[in-house]
This record gives sequence, structure tokens and C-alpha cells, in this order.
Amino acid sequence: MVVPYCHICESHPEEKLRYADSGLDDGEYCPVCFRPFCRHHAGTVRWRWRDSREVDSGRVCIECKRAYLHRTWDAVHRDWIS
Repeated sequence: MVVPYCHICESHPEEKLRYADSGLDDGEYCPVCFRPFCRHHAGTVRWRWRDSREVDSGRVCIECKRAYLHRTWDAVHRDWIS
């Protein structure tokens, strides 16, 4: 998915100079904070569904992953692995 900008690149000028717009084509909107991020600032998180016990994964922005904010994302249905 193409995103218009990356909120992490916009808040850190040195990141914007380093990556420019190169990762926007593979960017997504973070399901936790709902802000756009580029592929350079993406992190993968894994969880196990509580009802089926199957393992699944998704991408969130690296800021939400580092702050463990992804664990509040649908915590009723997911047991977090990472």
C-alpha cells in the first residue's frame, strides 16, 4: 500500500534525509496508532489467536513495537508472543 508520508521520518529529519521517499510504496497504516509508516520503520509482531490457538503476525510502526503499545491492540482475542 502506498502511504503519503511516514510519521517517523517526518518527526526525525535525519531519517527523512537518509530514506527520502524510498519506503513509502511498501508502507502501511499502523493498526495501533493509526499513523502511516514506511517499510524502513516497520516492525513485525506475532501473536496466538485465543480461540483457534493459531500463530499469526502483522506489521506495526517501530515506535509502537518498541513501546509495547501493540500489546493493547485487540488484547481480548490475542496472546502476544512478541
